[in-house]
Amino acid sequence: MGFLDRFKKNDVKNEPDLTFTNSIESEVLFSKATQCLQEKENEKAVELFDQLLKREPDNIHALNGKGSGLMQSGRIDEAEAVFNQSLNIRDNEMAYLNMAIINGNRGDFDKGIEYCDKVIALYPGLKDMAIGLKSTFMENKNKSMGSDLSQFNSEAQELISRANELKDKEEIWHDDRISELQPNAPEFRKVNEWKALGLYEAAIRKDPKCEALAVSSINEIKERLIKEFMFFDISQNEDFNPQREIDNLKLKAMMHIYNGDYTVAMAAVDQILTTIDENDLDALNYKGTLLFYFDEIDDAIKCFETIAGSGNGIYEFHGDFNKTFALRRKTMITGDAEYMVQALDIYDEMLKDPITFEKIKPYQREILDTLQEVMQVPLF
Repeated sequence: MGFLDRFKKNDVKNEPDLTFTNSIESEVLFSKATQCLQEKENEKAVELFDQLLKREPDNIHALNGKGSGLMQSGRIDEAEAVFNQSLNIRDNEMAYLNMAIINGNRGDFDKGIEYCDKVIALYPGLKDMAIGLKSTFMENKNKSMGSDLSQFNSEAQELISRANELKDKEEIWHDDRISELQPNAPEFRKVNEWKALGLYEAAIRKDPKCEALAVSSINEIKERLIKEFMFFDISQNEDFNPQREIDNLKLKAMMHIYNGDYTVAMAAVDQILTTIDENDLDALNYKGTLLFYFDEIDDAIKCFETIAGSGNGIYEFHGDFNKTFALRRKTMITGDAEYMVQALDIYDEMLKDPITFEKIKPYQREILDTLQEVMQVPLF
C-alpha cells in the first residue's frame, strides 16, 4: 500500500471549508466537483474544477481540488504543478499536506518531512495528522538508509547503523546516584542525539562516500537541537505587535526557522540587528541558533554570551543554556574536551535551581558520561 492509499483520507476532499467561491454559479460547480471526488469520478472532477478555475483562477480550494483529482488519477506530476500553483497564491495547509504525500510516494522522504514540518508549524489543527505522516516518512527513510549501507566500508556501516538506532531512541537510565530526580522512580529519559551525531561524523571520516547520507541525518539532529533554542514563541509576548517592523521581522525569522528556511531567517535577523537594534535579545537568540546550525560555533557562543549577560532573568538562563549546546558542539568539531568541561561548569550552576533541575540534569549527565569515556576514569 502506497502513501497515497494510506493517507488519501487526509487530502483536499475532506477540507471543511471547500465551499468558498465568489458566486452561486461557482458554488454549484464546486459542489458537483467535490461530489465527483467523493465518488472517485476523478477525471470528471478535474473537468469541473477547470470550469470553475476559468471563472476564479486564484481560487486555492478549486486548485487543491483539481490537484487531488489529478493525484488520485495517478497524474502525479500534473498534481504537483497544481499544488505549487496553489502555494504561489498563498500558503495553505492542504497543498502542503498533499505535497508531503506526493514526495513520500516518490521516496523523497526528506522533502516529505519538510512539507510535514510546514504543516506542523503553521497549522495546529492538522498537527497530529502531519506528525503521523512525518513519522511514517522517517521510519521508511531509516529503512532505506539501512539498505544502502552496503556501498560503504564495514567501519562506516557499523557506525551509521549504531547512529540510526540511537537517533530516535529514548534511553532509560536507572541509577541510584540520580534518584533525586524522581524520588519514587529513579530513572529519566534522554534522547541520544549527541552520541548519534558523533557517530555519523565518525562514519564520514571512515568512508567519505557516506557523507551525503550521514549529513542528512546530522542536519536532522541539529534541527531537533535548534528546537531547544526556541525557548518561547515571541508572538505570545504581551507587547508583541506584528505591525511594528521589529516584531514583524522577528515573526518572519521565527517562522522561517521552524520551516527550515535558515538562510532566509538569517537575512531577517541581520536586518533587525543592523538597522533597528543591535542588542535585541530575541534577534541575538535566533542568530545564535542559526550560527549553531551552520557550525559557526564561536560566533554563536558570542551571541549567547551577550544574552546571558543581559541581566534579564529568563534570557540570562537561556543564553547560558544555549551556550552549553554550542560548547558541546565545539568539542565535537575540535576534539578538545575542555569545551565540554566549560559546559559542565555552567550546568553545575544551573542545577542549583530546583525549578530547572530536571531540564538540565540529562544534559549534564550526557557530558559526564562522555568525559568518563574519553578520560577512562570514574568522574562520580
